[in-house]
Amino acid sequence: MTDDLSALRRLRPDQVHPDYPAEPTVFSRHKEQLMAMISDTDLAAITETMPDIYPRLAYNDERVAVEYLIRVFGFEEIREARMEQGDTMLAWLRTGTGVVMIGHANEEVHQITSPQTVGGTTVQMMVYVHDIDAHYAHAVDEGAAISMPVQDAFYGERRYEATDLEGHRWHFGERFADIKARGGTVPENPEGGRPTEG
Repeated sequence: MTDDLSALRRLRPDQVHPDYPAEPTVFSRHKEQLMAMISDTDLAAITETMPDIYPRLAYNDERVAVEYLIRVFGFEEIREARMEQGDTMLAWLRTGTGVVMIGHANEEVHQITSPQTVGGTTVQMMVYVHDIDAHYAHAVDEGAAISMPVQDAFYGERRYEATDLEGHRWHFGERFADIKARGGTVPENPEGGRPTEG
């Protein structure tokens, strides 16, 4: 079929209408070409913006984990990076300049498990946020399991800690200098987190 829109259709393979008769394999081939173009472009853009080091956290139910981390802690998913693999998936979540990969617990290949499976974790994710007070209030409103209420630490930041649905530990903080810069107040001699003698 040739008409005034032929040139445009060549730029948009997903809009191609094959000549008579309609052939499903033509549509399928054009879809594959379009998806390949999209995948190549997005993969390059994503790779260029990834930090040189970032963690992969293992979950038994990574889909629920992604929804929870976005809803409760305000992470943003790099949606174009998501990789579906049958019943499992990999997702990348971003906050500020940081990125964390969320994936299914994979003992066979990567030998990583969910804290839920082993009964504890050996790491704590350290995350700086803008407006720690609002972040804390939102997390509490969303039902976060708070393991350390918000407090001013002796080393110069306001912080709180929470444990997610499968036991990963999250430490959220904001530097005193950043709190002051946004018009907030901080104590002169904070005591939070100071080691106790004994």
